[in-house]
Amino acid sequence: MRVDELKSLGVDERIINVLKRRGIEELYPPQADALKSGVLSGENLLLAIPTASGKTLVAEIVMLNKLFKEGGKAVYIVPLKALAEEKYREFKEWENFGVRVAMTTGDYDSGDEWLGSYDIIIATSEKFDSLLRHKSRWIMDVKLVVADEIHLLGSFDRGATLEMTLSHLLGKAQILGLSATVGNAEELAEWLNAKLVVSDWRPVQLKKGVFYNGEVIWEDESIQRFGETWDSLVIDAIKRGKQALVFVNTRRSAEREAIRLGKKVKRLLTKAEQRRLKTLVDELESNPTNEKVKEVLVNGVTFHHAGLGRKERTLIEDAFREGLIKVITATPTLSAGVNLPSFRVIVRDTKRYSSFGWTSIPVLEIQQMLGRAGRPKYDKEGEAIIVAKESEDPREVFKKYILGKPEKLFSMLSNESAFRSQVLALITNFGVKDFLELVRFLEKTFFYHQRKNVELLEEKAKKIVYFFFENGFIDIDLEDRFIPLPFGIRTSQLYIDPLTAKRFKDALPNLEENPNPLGVFQLLASSPDLNTLRAKRKEMDDLFDYAYEMEEHFYTEIPYYEDYEVQIFLGQVKTAKLLLDWINEVREEKILESYGIDSGDLYRVLDLADWLLYSLIEIYKLFEPKKEVLQFLQDLRLRVKHGVREELLELVKLPMVGRKRARALYLAGFKSIEDMANAKPAELLKVEGIGVGVLKEIYKALNLEMPKIKEKKAKKGTLDAFLK
Repeated sequence: MRVDELKSLGVDERIINVLKRRGIEELYPPQADALKSGVLSGENLLLAIPTASGKTLVAEIVMLNKLFKEGGKAVYIVPLKALAEEKYREFKEWENFGVRVAMTTGDYDSGDEWLGSYDIIIATSEKFDSLLRHKSRWIMDVKLVVADEIHLLGSFDRGATLEMTLSHLLGKAQILGLSATVGNAEELAEWLNAKLVVSDWRPVQLKKGVFYNGEVIWEDESIQRFGETWDSLVIDAIKRGKQALVFVNTRRSAEREAIRLGKKVKRLLTKAEQRRLKTLVDELESNPTNEKVKEVLVNGVTFHHAGLGRKERTLIEDAFREGLIKVITATPTLSAGVNLPSFRVIVRDTKRYSSFGWTSIPVLEIQQMLGRAGRPKYDKEGEAIIVAKESEDPREVFKKYILGKPEKLFSMLSNESAFRSQVLALITNFGVKDFLELVRFLEKTFFYHQRKNVELLEEKAKKIVYFFFENGFIDIDLEDRFIPLPFGIRTSQLYIDPLTAKRFKDALPNLEENPNPLGVFQLLASSPDLNTLRAKRKEMDDLFDYAYEMEEHFYTEIPYYEDYEVQIFLGQVKTAKLLLDWINEVREEKILESYGIDSGDLYRVLDLADWLLYSLIEIYKLFEPKKEVLQFLQDLRLRVKHGVREELLELVKLPMVGRKRARALYLAGFKSIEDMANAKPAELLKVEGIGVGVLKEIYKALNLEMPKIKEKKAKKGTLDAFLK
């Protein structure tokens, strides 16, 4: 289908002109089928086509056409913050036509009314769900919702959130669902009352095979000989001027394979590439995780997993897209949405370890990984290869993962935690008045659509409603109508699990009696909302000794008998100890080393602890808080945010002053804002980390005029003079 033919479908001329400027003269067949489906006339659509087949472009055309023709707003829902940032960069181009684009991913206790002046809003599913709960006024203007990676409806962690969001919007806004792999697309489309476009067509042909004993057996039954080990697949790709993605099942495997492959890849780099990689390495901050990245990155190889910080992940992804990084060894997290294609994808592992022992990775996940092979505009063909172990039958691997269908998606409202949170929101935020109305709404969900079992739905709902009534989230009047109570309303707005809120509420008497950081941190770690660190077997004795030594500080009793309960408790203690070290200014490097974690893990714990501390404070405010205890909690939250002892709290309130600069100022004798205001600029500039730029921001915050500072002239012939 030629781009000009879009006129006949009613597509705005401005959209057609932008596509032509991008060099797009013809649409791919599945894109044409999607746009002819009725989606441009307001029909719901489920588009299930392979990676790199142009799903996002279809969404862009539909969004922009609707905005140009009808006004209103379009919301683009993604599963990950990284994907939100990627789409934000892509869609910014439309601002040339007066379309305002915004992105929102954090702060679940806000209605973000500022978004009312934007036309395209990119949000994670959790963030948009929280916006619905806060009844943001602009949501009434939403005409279209795009659900990217809609197959994550079956994800245990976030599936229920996406499902409930779509349930709220069914019949109120047009829905466009996008996915590469859906095992039961017809069932999902039926639930959404959507047209279905499914296709296997790809702009870059995908050649799939299984590596076994030095050979790749391709789909057409042809056999290609490589080296004895699977890493020969990587070296072959690089020698052909291509790149490779290697998927493994653990972080440590990703790191080990990056080191091993780097020794071989290094010899294939040009001098110019080696220089550019060295420059890239110099951009990374120093911490134990990044030191491991630096070690392999200079060789044109790196690893990618959830332990990396967001800045590092972005740097790696951009350098891979440029072709500077030749190989990435990654855990499956990389396959979930981030647009990072490669000529050759190698799946080393089809099993992973879980709490149930070794289990097979689902076909859907493996096929998501395989779908990353083939780079549009660079390759005519991509190669996706699964490595069969010596103990495996390669024909069975081929049959299961290459020829097999992805698993069916199942509703994750079966997840008790997710169901609790969503039912509370229906009662406290969405005005569901009684049990009958609650069940009627739940009948709109994918959960009910799949099971068609009202008795099961009623049984689940009754159990949860009784829990809310018994624990003060809601009341029920004589006519069996729900009465939302402040505790329930605030819990839902805060976007925390009601079980977390109950634990906070139950702990308040002990907290008032003995306010202390360790007790608060163990309380936070005991909540379902904070994924605690795992207590390793070799650490358990030391953690037990520590727990008994500090027993009087905890707000819960130490479990004595249940092995499982003890292991969970010790994980909570370990997490609480980490937070205690952080606020006592233990160096980040020392924390990462002591707790055996990566920088991404540390900041994930800190972000969650900050959010949960805020929630604890807000819940405490509902129950006649003591002023001094409330102040303690607020100070503690500030200490977690900045990682400082109490004496630095005043200093870290200044702009651009974090834990390192605050400590340097304190040690130099500047212990308060008053000390800073009375100091001479020259004295402050002597402090490590305080430059002219930082000083300007500090003076601005203090409402002081920044005096002129003479910068020392660099002597001629020195490096400083040359750099000037």
